[in-house]
Amino acid sequence: MANPKYKEALLRYEKHLTEISSQEMVLNMGPQHPSTHGVLRLQLITDGEIVKEVVPHLGYLHRCFDKHAESLNYAKTIPFTDRLDYLASMNNSHAFVMGVERMLGLDSKIPKRIEYIRVLVCELNRIASHLIAIGTYGIDIGATTP
Repeated sequence: MANPKYKEALLRYEKHLTEISSQEMVLNMGPQHPSTHGVLRLQLITDGEIVKEVVPHLGYLHRCFDKHAESLNYAKTIPFTDRLDYLASMNNSHAFVMGVERMLGLDSKIPKRIEYIRVLVCELNRIASHLIAIGTYGIDIGATTP
């Protein structure tokens, strides 16, 4: 038979648990740093320790780039295109430069060697980006060594 002192303490504890009330609370998680493979802010709606809803807010990496680029010349825009994708920065710059070259009618004057080098660097950037993604997925699922 249980000790009456413990039984009384247990009843007081159970009564205390039923008196606890909770209300919904909104927590902001983030924005996360780009080194965590993506800039993201999560708005968590919780009730006690239970997460009831998550509202993601994406796009913290692209801070009005297009509007800012309207006031710059083409050469000054290139550093901003590098920052659109921090893992494969050359790809956005390549696309922007190709568009400017076509718009100015310079695309036929670019040497083939330059085109090959650009594509090669873009492909190396893409491969590196995929390898980083695989590595960060491993970290996300707990593949760390003690």
